[in-house]
Amino acid sequence: MNTRNQPASPTCPRPDIFRAFVNTKPFVASRLSGLSCLRPELSGARTHRIWKIHAEGQVARHRTMLGLFIDQTLEPGTYDLVRNDRITVVYHRTPKQVVQVFHSRDFQCGSVTLLEFNSDTGRLRGTFEFAMSAIGFDVSGGEFDVVCPREEDGLVSPR
Repeated sequence: MNTRNQPASPTCPRPDIFRAFVNTKPFVASRLSGLSCLRPELSGARTHRIWKIHAEGQVARHRTMLGLFIDQTLEPGTYDLVRNDRITVVYHRTPKQVVQVFHSRDFQCGSVTLLEFNSDTGRLRGTFEFAMSAIGFDVSGGEFDVVCPREEDGLVSPR
């Protein structure tokens, strides 16, 4: 059967997107996963839903990971990352032997813009940027367009 003229299957998911620049160098993602799940709690039952995006890759040959954890009760809009308990960003870089970990509570400035989310399909789309100018650290041009399946549906697979 010739499939060249056939339309793409609607069940075939489109590739997820995750991009950013770290001090003007591109973050090259090699693995990306998204998940809609209950937020881990220090105590008590887990009742609060979040989107979790985890991107692994490299920046200038250094192993780098970025994680975004976004409260699902947020509406589309732009949110300040500094001291925001509903959005958390973690940046992890391993240059040579020393690990560098930066958490959004330490950022001097930053924002996440939620452009679109669909709780039925799990699609989450937005942009982000953050910096710690005191140490010359800047993440800019961040964007994501990710499908985050529900944890309890068992459809989680890294892309």
